[in-house]
Amino acid sequence: MKTTAKRSHTTQKRPRTAERPIESATPPLRLAKATARGCLFALLATIVLSAITAAVAYATADPDALVVPLSLCVMAISPLIGGLVAYRSCRISPLLCGTLSALALLFFYFVLSYLLPDELRGQWPSGLRWGLRGGVLAFSLIGAVMGAYAPKKRKRKRR
Repeated sequence: MKTTAKRSHTTQKRPRTAERPIESATPPLRLAKATARGCLFALLATIVLSAITAAVAYATADPDALVVPLSLCVMAISPLIGGLVAYRSCRISPLLCGTLSALALLFFYFVLSYLLPDELRGQWPSGLRWGLRGGVLAFSLIGAVMGAYAPKKRKRKRR
């Protein structure tokens, strides 16, 4: 016959290191992980949104008219997602997470643009190119701030 003894309740709580491994890391390491995760999600969003917008553009009679507006939408939504994911991964500072995520994404775009031949790069004026880079930074910051002020998920009580 088994007898079970009831445990007395203690006032000390055990640390939750197994549930949150990122929280136990140092802040620079957490920032690096969050930046990498935000950049990765932004790149994945760029690929998925580019495929969707290409399908939408080719479904119309004149796809050339939609290329620039749809690509600008992709270039705005992707860093927004990256900044949101970066802040939600680290929760240190929305401005810092958004800035680092945008800089990592811009670095990747910069390297990728030099791997393409000159015909595919596009000959946009330098002012417009700098404006687009500033837009990537701005939308990443907006995404990080949205992540900071978004409602948090409530945990259900286990019965």
